[in-house]
Amino acid sequence: MSEATDAVISGVRAMLPELARDAAAVEINGAVDSAVIERLTETGLFRMLRPAAYGGLEADPVTFFRAVRLLSRSCPSTGFVASILGAHEWHLALFDERAQADVWGADPAARLASSYTPDGQLTPTEGGYRLTGRWRTSTGIHHATWAVVGALLLDEKGEPVDFVGTLVPATDYRIEERWDPTGLRAVGADGIAVEDAFVPSYRTFGARERMLQEDPAWAGKLPPLYRMPYSVIHTHAVAVPVIGAAEGAYDALLADRPEAAAAPTVARAATDLHVAWRQLTGHLERLLERAERNEPPHTESVVRARRDQSLAAERAVRAIGSFLDAAGPEAWERRHPLQRAWRDAQVAATNAANSVDQTLSIFGRWAYGLDITDRWW
Repeated sequence: MSEATDAVISGVRAMLPELARDAAAVEINGAVDSAVIERLTETGLFRMLRPAAYGGLEADPVTFFRAVRLLSRSCPSTGFVASILGAHEWHLALFDERAQADVWGADPAARLASSYTPDGQLTPTEGGYRLTGRWRTSTGIHHATWAVVGALLLDEKGEPVDFVGTLVPATDYRIEERWDPTGLRAVGADGIAVEDAFVPSYRTFGARERMLQEDPAWAGKLPPLYRMPYSVIHTHAVAVPVIGAAEGAYDALLADRPEAAAAPTVARAATDLHVAWRQLTGHLERLLERAERNEPPHTESVVRARRDQSLAAERAVRAIGSFLDAAGPEAWERRHPLQRAWRDAQVAATNAANSVDQTLSIFGRWAYGLDITDRWW
């Protein structure tokens, strides 16, 4: 870590007692307070994965996710929002430089939300595209000034020819309040709608851009951070908060001084969390090392990273269940942080990127020598 990233971690740590104290109220209010997001902005958290050219720190992903893990340990909703907003800084760095200038050049404090489901339609027009769509959820949208939304690019016959990430400013979308789950209630993942908005062609990220990012000749011009696999950073952003939530549940359990008879169960669950974190960070470290040597990632490295990332989320959810069993009936009272962590983790685990069945299917197909290009995510 550098002095700059050390300062970010220190700033985050200073916020933790207050976040833990207010976690229950945050859930009741159904939103992470904008003042908390501003304080996180001041720590530099949202600049950790931003290019240095725009005032970013270009930090290694493990350091960024360490900050997310700490936040999630105190307040899973805050950690989840921070993880999503911070990870999008990395994605924007892969867009055309003109798109980066539109966002960071115009407003260094800009933040990006997203909804990557292909629920929009892009139709070609002069200089770009027309975008129309409605996306059901977008984590952190109330704290964002831009959003990246998934859309299907249509040809002249109206047939889909590509899946495209599309960058749109807040002036082009409407927030539709609909987020009302049993967990992660404060992430404010309301829906967004866009009606016939113009999108310059340089504000899109489709198959061509994904291929370029995997081309050593082109990617070699980028800092190592942005040569890391597209399918790894985003997916880890929704898994790490689950680990943090489980560690917060562990803290809550120990504070209640559980019965000694539960010690083996608790120890096993705590070990699972340690293994999950070590596997997850180990993959990130090795992928970054390859990027620093300007070597493309092995397919094996990526499918293993995705496999263990989803299993990390699964282990974390299972660990919280074990902590609840050890804590007894009182842990299910509304006031208790253990049951809140369980609900938060259950909702986070439903994110498609945390699907164990999907990642194990991809890994199994790869191990059997079958084609996985159609199932890369």
